Amino acid sequence: MLDDEDKVISEFLQSIGPWRDSIVIGGGYALIIYKLYLTDKKLEIPPVGTRDIDSLIPRKVPERSKKNIAKHLQEAGFIKLFKDIDEPATAAYVKEINGLEVEIEFLTDSATRRDKNKNVVIAGVVAQPLSYLTLSLQTTLPFQTQSQERGVVVSPGAWIFHKGLTFTKRKSASKRHKDLYGIWYAATQLGEFSEEAVAELQLLGQENLKWFKTFQGNLRHWLENASPLDWSQLEAQDPFGKIKRLHFEKIAKLIIQ
Repeated sequence: MLDDEDKVISEFLQSIGPWRDSIVIGGGYALIIYKLYLTDKKLEIPPVGTRDIDSLIPRKVPERSKKNIAKHLQEAGFIKLFKDIDEPATAAYVKEINGLEVEIEFLTDSATRRDKNKNVVIAGVVAQPLSYLTLSLQTTLPFQTQSQERGVVVSPGAWIFHKGLTFTKRKSASKRHKDLYGIWYAATQLGEFSEEAVAELQLLGQENLKWFKTFQGNLRHWLENASPLDWSQLEAQDPFGKIKRLHFEKIAKLIIQ
């Protein structure tokens, strides 16, 4: 399975060419990248797969190519799909890679005084603003695929931090449970890399106390109010059956202390 994901990540990075230096991969693919390239492959279980590559991009980027990102993706065979009627409309770029339909979406931070919740065009692509994304753009790790394509991914501490800050905003319960699963996975299933992720989270929390209090409050509130159905649905996120209530409570209490 992860060999397929390596091909997806490699082709995406190849498709965006020099713009790869301005894009940070986040979302569910960050977990796959940690497992594939930044940890011992023999350790633990693979993360649950995803078909969406969340591509994080700053509001201002240097010109990396005479062709913008949208043009690079179009020339690589990606098809642009509009997802709403906003102005500018939210767009995704879709292509079948190695038998898998992959969807690329672009996200940026909402740290602006005006129109912070309005889509913005950056280097030819429409990016959706997302709360608390600044740290994810600033706190990153380089990686290299098996075919030597270079990329940048959100660091695991920042990834956990952002998920803990935003999972409560999810309209879908299944997506909230997916985010909580991701927090558990990044914090427990990658050996020493997970230990380093938790340590990094604590450091980022000390440097961003107001955000960390929100992070702690979100997790604490969920733990105190989760129903038996919530716990059942959270455990169901992991097809390997390793995420259990007591295990999740233990790591959650550790990272919010």
